[in-house]
Amino acid sequence: MFVAVAALAVVLLQAFVLQPFTVSGNAMAPTVRAGDRILALKWSLLESPIRRGEIVVFHPPRSLSCTVVGGRGGDLVLRVVALPGEVIRSVGDTVLVDGLPLRDRGWYDPRFGQVGSTPIRSTTLAPGQYFVMGDNRSDACDSRSFGPIPKSSVVGEAIAVIARSGHLFIKTL
Repeated sequence: MFVAVAALAVVLLQAFVLQPFTVSGNAMAPTVRAGDRILALKWSLLESPIRRGEIVVFHPPRSLSCTVVGGRGGDLVLRVVALPGEVIRSVGDTVLVDGLPLRDRGWYDPRFGQVGSTPIRSTTLAPGQYFVMGDNRSDACDSRSFGPIPKSSVVGEAIAVIARSGHLFIKTL
């Protein structure tokens, strides 16, 4: 009886609250690495809006115009850098949101800079759209390649790394 109740609790948690994911590729390195197991808090229960700086798990566009290195398809994990109604672009190695430099110190791998090798074309985000980028800005399989993502594609917010290199590893995001 206890095993059945525990199994039901796990199924309900995964269906409505938390869901584990395995990260494909190194787009979020050094924050999250390829093969890491993460937990995502599902949006269906959240009352707060998606905020800049959050790491989200989302369904990629059907016509993904880039390749996720080390990926086998499936959901992507990237950081939100611009919100609905904002204009994002890059000038040199600086990301501008509504004409002001994006303050994202510590979010990106400093070896590649804030923009990396793929500049950001001026993009005005429509209601319900988000611009997402990897912390490894040399990996351009993000909104610079496939454009903004709709809120409807977001599965949830990545809240913790729970396993790395096949071992228990707890790190909040």
